[in-house]
Formats: sequence, C-alpha cells, structure tokens
Amino acid sequence: MITYGDLDQITYDTELDGELVRKTLGVRAWEERGWATVMIVFQERTKDLATWRSPKVALLRLRRVGEGWKKHALVTLPAAHAVALGAEIAQRVGELRAPGEPDVDEPDGLTE
Repeated sequence: MITYGDLDQITYDTELDGELVRKTLGVRAWEERGWATVMIVFQERTKDLATWRSPKVALLRLRRVGEGWKKHALVTLPAAHAVALGAEIAQRVGELRAPGEPDVDEPDGLTE
C-alpha cells in the first residue's frame, strides 16, 4: 500500500545506484471531498542511461485516509496520448458540465 502524508510530497523521481533514472518535470493536483487526482509529467532514461526518453504523464487517483492519502489507481500515458486527451476534453467541455453548472476556468480544490 502506497500512502502519502501530503499531496505536496508526491514526486516521481527514482534513483538507481545513485543515478537519477526517472525525473519529475511537473505535478498538479485536484482535491475534492476526500479524493485527489494528481497529474505527474515525468521522463525516464533509456536502458543505457545515456539519454532521456520522451515525457509521459501519470494520472494518480488518491483517497483520503486519516491524515494522509492512499493510492487508489494509476494510469500512465505517452505524451502524445495525454496531449490528444487534453484536446478532446477541451472540445467537449460543454458536454462535461452538469445542467445549470456555471462556467469556471479552474475547478475547486486545484493546487500546484
């Protein structure tokens, strides 16, 4: 079970024998009613550790447990799929609003 004390602690950095093999490029979190969704943009090194691969996006779903957060689900997308998904969501924003819901630029609970 993976738990985090605070959403600000979340990083995807990973070292192997003192060498950084996965680095976090950015993190954004949305929190609402005991649940959080965290988007992590990261890069991994090639097997020979010579170069960095194309960025990826991890979407992490967490549930509040006591004073911390417990990992509920994780999806990793190649950068191209994440960008295409973002474009598709932007096109369908009207379909995603509940009837009578006001237009907003940012959802409640957004943290950086």
